Amino acid sequence: MENLTKKQVEFGKWMRGFYDYKASKLYGNKYEYRRWFETPAKRRQFKFSTISLLYHLRDINFKNCLEVGCGPGTWTRLLLKKYPKARFTCLDISKEMIAQFKKQIKTTNVKTIVNNFLDEDLKNKKFDFLFCSRAIEYIPNKSRVIEKFYDLLLPGGKGLIVTSHPHPRTLMLKRMLGFKMNKQHMDRISVGNMSFLLHKAGFRNIKIYPILFSDFFLVPTSYLFWSRYKKRWGPLSKMFATGYVVKFEKPNE
Repeated sequence: MENLTKKQVEFGKWMRGFYDYKASKLYGNKYEYRRWFETPAKRRQFKFSTISLLYHLRDINFKNCLEVGCGPGTWTRLLLKKYPKARFTCLDISKEMIAQFKKQIKTTNVKTIVNNFLDEDLKNKKFDFLFCSRAIEYIPNKSRVIEKFYDLLLPGGKGLIVTSHPHPRTLMLKRMLGFKMNKQHMDRISVGNMSFLLHKAGFRNIKIYPILFSDFFLVPTSYLFWSRYKKRWGPLSKMFATGYVVKFEKPNE
């Protein structure tokens, strides 16, 4: 199905190994804690992300959700709490992440899959909601990812993607100063490109908002920036936001 380059295939394999190692060995099977709760700054990020996601989910209802890049289940729990009667199919490339997921989430309405999203045959399943948090930047061939999202959604279905915005000037400065570049962060998708690909695939009612801002400011300033999470993406977001959320719909046919 997928015509990936050798480089893209190798990157996918590297990502699988990277997150297997990070989840089990590097973070000692405590990925969620180390990612979101270990420091005051991380706890702020979790709080900001949670409030923002609940705000953007307020007008979304669904019965059957596909979550791509579920990790240890951090956001799956939030979705389950808000939509306890819905069915969930949760996919992640890392078997170690899914192992941690299963330790925390043990409900019969959740199915887990370990695979690369583009390689997984979902057997003609259809969903009325698609959720993907900080995973699309790790998947090669963004155009095909968006096209597959469109194919998997039912007419009238909605989607919500959270991802990180690239900062080319920051990367250029890091290279000039000799800092080590994180391989997993080299293929982020810009707001403009995300919007273009969603429109091209056929999605409509596309709305983009900031979700997190740089946390190197003083704490009160961080709260001031974050309070703009209800505002559409704009110049201030482009300068300081580290993440964004995009909402979209598949037209009724």
